[in-house]
Amino acid sequence: MNEEMYIQEKVGKRNPFRVPEGYFDNLTAQVMQNLPEQPKRRAKSVFMRPVFYAAASVCALLVAGAVWMWQANDAVSSDSIQAQTAVQPQQQDANCEYMDEAVDYMMLDNHEIYAYLAGN
Repeated sequence: MNEEMYIQEKVGKRNPFRVPEGYFDNLTAQVMQNLPEQPKRRAKSVFMRPVFYAAASVCALLVAGAVWMWQANDAVSSDSIQAQTAVQPQQQDANCEYMDEAVDYMMLDNHEIYAYLAGN
């Protein structure tokens, strides 16, 4: 606080800075003239958004159809396997025991067994 009073006593309250006459009258025009010209940006096309949505929907339908067909083929192949293995009960029991041992030995899952049987 003492420093401020000392400065005010020496200099006073007058403002030592001055602005030239008419400086702010044409300041805006001078600044705009010195700015570089920027290229105009193109507006993003709002039309493309529905096209992308439609393409995504078609892809989703194709994937869903492929999965549905794959599951339908598995069901048909398992039905045909059951029809092929319909043999006499005693022979079927022997075959089941043999298949159980073979599956345990080879560590196969159901899908691999179906694929093997469908190939024979």
